[in-house]
Amino acid sequence: MEREALLRLLAEEPGAAFEACRAAIGAGAEYVVWDHTLPADQLARSYSRRAQHMAKIGNPMLGGAEAIEQLQTSGDRPLRVGEAKVADPPTHFQLFLAADGSRVVACIGIDQR
Repeated sequence: MEREALLRLLAEEPGAAFEACRAAIGAGAEYVVWDHTLPADQLARSYSRRAQHMAKIGNPMLGGAEAIEQLQTSGDRPLRVGEAKVADPPTHFQLFLAADGSRVVACIGIDQR
């Protein structure tokens, strides 16, 4: 996916994780969006467990609750997955897009320190 296209999609959605990810990608962060899809409900289960673990160790996920809720309400709809990485401060953004790449459904930011 082209950088400018992803930036436009991220700008369409409200939320701190979307804004932070857009700023990171706009500043040149490395990113990738894979072509294969996974069912949203499978992603919701996985990231729900991950959010619990992150909260347990004291590292909350930016936009995590909102993203998990959106994944859960998406049912078994296929979603593409992507990520962006920032070195300073070390941050990992997880992106979930519609199968056709027309919308970013959810975004999570994770502090990697």
